[in-house]
Amino acid sequence: SQAGQYNYLQNSIIPTYHFQKSLQKLKIPKLDDTFDRYFKALKPLLSTADFDKAKQIGESFHRGEAIQLDKEVRELDARNKNSNYISEPWFDMYLSARESIVLNYNPFITFAVDPNPQQMDQAIRASNFLISSARFMNSLRNGKLKPEIFHLNPKKSDTVMFERLMRLLPESVSFYGAFAFNAYPLDMSQYFRLFNSTRIPRQNKDELLTDSSKNHMLVLHKGNFYTFPVFDDQNNIYKPEEIYAFFSHILNSGDRAEFPLGALTAEDRNTWASVREHLEKLGNKEALDQIDTALFCIALDDCEVSDPTEMSHEFLYGDPANRWFDKSNTVIINKNGHAAVNFEHSWGDGVAVLRFFNEVYDDTVKNGFVNAKTRPSFDRGEIKKFVTKLEFKLNDEAKKSIRKAEENYRKATGGLNMRNFEQDSFGRLFVKNFGLSPDSVMQSGIQVAFYKVFKKFVATYESASTSAFKYGRTETIRPASMATKRLAEYLDGKKISDSNVGEVISMMQECSKYHNKLVKEGAMGQGFDRHLFALKYHAVQRKKQSMPEFFNSHAYKFINHNILSTSTLAYPNIMNGGFAPVVPDGFGIGYRILDKKLGACVSSYSLSELNEFVDALEETYDQFHDIMKKAPTRKNN
Repeated sequence: SQAGQYNYLQNSIIPTYHFQKSLQKLKIPKLDDTFDRYFKALKPLLSTADFDKAKQIGESFHRGEAIQLDKEVRELDARNKNSNYISEPWFDMYLSARESIVLNYNPFITFAVDPNPQQMDQAIRASNFLISSARFMNSLRNGKLKPEIFHLNPKKSDTVMFERLMRLLPESVSFYGAFAFNAYPLDMSQYFRLFNSTRIPRQNKDELLTDSSKNHMLVLHKGNFYTFPVFDDQNNIYKPEEIYAFFSHILNSGDRAEFPLGALTAEDRNTWASVREHLEKLGNKEALDQIDTALFCIALDDCEVSDPTEMSHEFLYGDPANRWFDKSNTVIINKNGHAAVNFEHSWGDGVAVLRFFNEVYDDTVKNGFVNAKTRPSFDRGEIKKFVTKLEFKLNDEAKKSIRKAEENYRKATGGLNMRNFEQDSFGRLFVKNFGLSPDSVMQSGIQVAFYKVFKKFVATYESASTSAFKYGRTETIRPASMATKRLAEYLDGKKISDSNVGEVISMMQECSKYHNKLVKEGAMGQGFDRHLFALKYHAVQRKKQSMPEFFNSHAYKFINHNILSTSTLAYPNIMNGGFAPVVPDGFGIGYRILDKKLGACVSSYSLSELNEFVDALEETYDQFHDIMKKAPTRKNN
């Protein structure tokens, strides 16, 4: 039916959660492997004397206290059939963290522009994003969204025949059926939190709230909060011209809010928790509930920004009056129609957000239900009865809290610098001619550039998804290796000629080989970071013991002071994406390499260091390009 086609984004043959039950449990790495990997990651970063000391402290923990902790973590994991060993500690870490979630946790991902410039009108793009999101959500809720599957051999498994066959398999064994086709179903346990979800501030530990019974939308404009229903009485998504009318109404109404509450969500969590309790006592519980349970949030910004770096500032934090950072998922759209997702990070990782992001972008471009010819119209009664502006009761104390929050926000965000670059001289396709991994080329470039400027090697973090396992989150890849160290030292100040280009290419291939091994181990949950974190959590949080000396050692602290925090976002639908540094003296690097181009969004609290580093980064990728151009390709060898 026509309504069915409009209400759903997909109508999958295989039910959405068909594989969830039979997903594999995340395996805890062997204790020996964990320490082996930990030492390997430390080696390139420390002097010989420091490394020897670190090895001694590490080994004494490995042979001592760690054995019992590891045994208990495994026993607990074996009893919890429906979980994995990192789930509880990981949620706990996020929700117990007391610092502001702005800059420290929430990242952003910017949508590519719509190929049709007329679709970039703010109200049109907002309407289309909402309609496509509602179609996505409806498909997810009704089991019609395609399951998330990683196809190693798409010709064989990304087919209707495969789908029909999988549907026939019972849920308890469906994973093995897909596995036989070299297809890997991924965990979808986080998906439900894309909608109707918020992180609620509480003293000492926040909580996640989801209420899937609600069907209203939250829209922010000029610091005002608006809600409206997305589905009518028959459970159909409102018609395109009606959704368009809602947004047009909001964009045409009202002055700036004098005391916008949004900045409060950027406060440290205990401060915000007590202000929130105070707001509820003043009689705002119902209004706050409306915010918390809304499908998701669309923030209509007033600024006209098109420069990628200015947009990075807007989308990573922006005007606090027009944000509710606690919402699990916010789509920000500015006056030029540029848009991004900014998401709260405790509930989930990139996998669910990127699926939402890609599906919604594709649907808005393909179907664009609202376009330049659409006229906003609403004839079900007075529009004001459908679009509600939330009113808040504020006393002097509450108003003071808001002003203080705005001031803290300006201080916290005022020191952050960001810079974007994009190079279209080469990309994935070119790199693969030389038997090199594109991710390794990007990561090696980061190591080489950092060494050029700072003449040292530091803790580097790259996120790997463990969503191939039930309730998988992330594992850390440690891209700084002895191989990248040799390459960086060799390239520092050296001219590349025909005589030594072969040597450099083989060094780059060594980096690739080792990096690929780390990436595979990461995806299998076989790093060392999560395991050590789980042992620490078990000792301190569960057993209330004093902190084992190992975790206070210089080496452990040094490798967890991630100066280079990196994450890759390689999708054509993404213009860029980024986050703030995770330590005051570090860099946040959201990088991407596509078929024919590469780029990054880099952040730092030091403007001079940022410029030196990004200059070196651009120069390094140019240098890599020159090296590869001089080298014989793998294909000709």
